[in-house]
Amino acid sequence: MPRPVIYGFIACCLSVLGAAFFIYNVFFSFEYQPGNYLTSTDSYTYYSIAAPIGIIALSFLGTGLWVGFTILSIKVVPPMPELAEKRNFPRVKAFFLCVITLALGILLIYGIYRRSYWALAIPAAAATLLLLGMIFWVGIAIITARSTLPKDKE
Repeated sequence: MPRPVIYGFIACCLSVLGAAFFIYNVFFSFEYQPGNYLTSTDSYTYYSIAAPIGIIALSFLGTGLWVGFTILSIKVVPPMPELAEKRNFPRVKAFFLCVITLALGILLIYGIYRRSYWALAIPAAAATLLLLGMIFWVGIAIITARSTLPKDKE
């Protein structure tokens, strides 16, 4: 087996194990009780964790709002008549994208204000699982890549 394929398998296995470990520790081994807020932590400690997570999550939500608003406000002529006849309602989808991103942003800010565990755990889980998914994708790309070298050069 070629060395890049072995590295691809290692990347895939480590990303799947990392995702499983993360999901277990954040969602299953944490003893959640109703009303369990992070109020017992020092304010500086809490906001040193909450500020980066909140800024990154709000920037992603802001990007979604910007995309939705751009689709809502752009006025173009359809390039092809067959696309104009299709009924996919891009403005309705863009409106719902704007509404959902605004609602999620408000919920995130409110959760950080209330010092909710889930207000930090869900964005951190999304970012971590996204990164592990990208590592897995690169591993799969390495495994399935075909060599373009001649047989005698391999």
